[in-house]
Amino acid sequence: MSSIFLRYADDEILDSGIQMPQRPLATASHHFPIDLLACGFEKYQADPTSFHAQYPWAARFVLGIPVPSWQRGLVWNAGQQSRFILAVWSGTDLGSYITNEWCGYPDAGRALAENSQILLDGQQRLHSLEAYFLDRLATPDIQGQPRLWSEIGRVERKRFLSTIFTHSSVCSDDEFLLRKTYDLCAQGVVARTHDQRAAR
Repeated sequence: MSSIFLRYADDEILDSGIQMPQRPLATASHHFPIDLLACGFEKYQADPTSFHAQYPWAARFVLGIPVPSWQRGLVWNAGQQSRFILAVWSGTDLGSYITNEWCGYPDAGRALAENSQILLDGQQRLHSLEAYFLDRLATPDIQGQPRLWSEIGRVERKRFLSTIFTHSSVCSDDEFLLRKTYDLCAQGVVARTHDQRAAR
C-alpha cells in the first residue's frame, strides 16, 4: 500500500480489467433559479386536476412534479426543512434535484407514460420549498424572528426566487435504471435504508 498519491499508475499492469461503478444513466445539468420551480407550482395549483390526469400513476406531487410510488416518503422534519430554506436565503450551495424527461404517451389518452417527468432526487428539498411557499414553515429573519413567506416583501422574495438551484435530468423509460439512479443519488451521503431503496 502506497502513501504517495499518483494520478496515474506507472505500471500499466495495474489496469488489469478492474472497472469501478458508474452512473446508470447519462445526466444533463442546468443552472436554473428557484423561480422556475415556483412558476411550475403556480400552474399546478391553478389546475391540479389536469396534472392528475397527465400523471394518474403518480403517488404524489411535490411542487407540481410527479413522484413515483417506489420512492420513499417525506421524512424531513420541520427543523430540517427550515435549515434548507435558511440555506437558500444564505446563498449556500443547494446541490441539485434530478428529474426524468418525458417518455411519451402509452395510448391516445392525455396521460403520459409512467415515470415521465418524475422527480428522482431532491424530494425533501423541494417539499421544503413547497411548505415554505404555502406558509406551513417559518424561517428566522436576521433578527431571529420566524417569518412566513406571505410576510416577506417583493424585493426579498425576488432575491429568494433568483437563487440558483441546479436541475439535473436523465431520459429513460427503463424503470429499473431509474430506480437504480434513485438509489445511487444519496449513496455515501445519506444512504437509504434497505426498505427505502427502489431497486431491490
